[in-house]
Amino acid sequence: MKKRFHPLKISKQATICIAALLFLLEIVVSADSEIPQPTEITKKQLKTAAYNSLWRLKRSMERDGFYGAKVTLNVWRSNALDAGIFKQAEYDEYKKQIYEKSIINSLQCYEAAVANENHTDAKTCLRTWKMRIEELDRFDQDRYDEMKAEVDALKK
Repeated sequence: MKKRFHPLKISKQATICIAALLFLLEIVVSADSEIPQPTEITKKQLKTAAYNSLWRLKRSMERDGFYGAKVTLNVWRSNALDAGIFKQAEYDEYKKQIYEKSIINSLQCYEAAVANENHTDAKTCLRTWKMRIEELDRFDQDRYDEMKAEVDALKK
């Protein structure tokens, strides 16, 4: 008669091998926790990252739109904070420049949409202009009312 293999029944040798394997695994895991972690990023590397992100910010302000420039502004701020070289006044100035560029672009968009008698685009550009100019606390209600009247006239 043939002996049948039972999956739960294992030999003494197999039990010893499994126990030895678990013991060795425990030794390896505990040894890994004692290995020193890689050294932290140096102050020089943090400053280099901050200066690189400042360069990217300036380039983005020239080439990219509002949201791209805002993202690079926030990346620069984060890197400058990490490096310990962040200046709030410098941040505020770059933010102001980004918003002013967006205001100019929104006005150009608005004027082009009005010239083309495109009500939808003019309305969108006017909203964008209003949001950006309010952020800089330079909102002029009279000018906005005039521009809105122009947009409303386009609809009719």
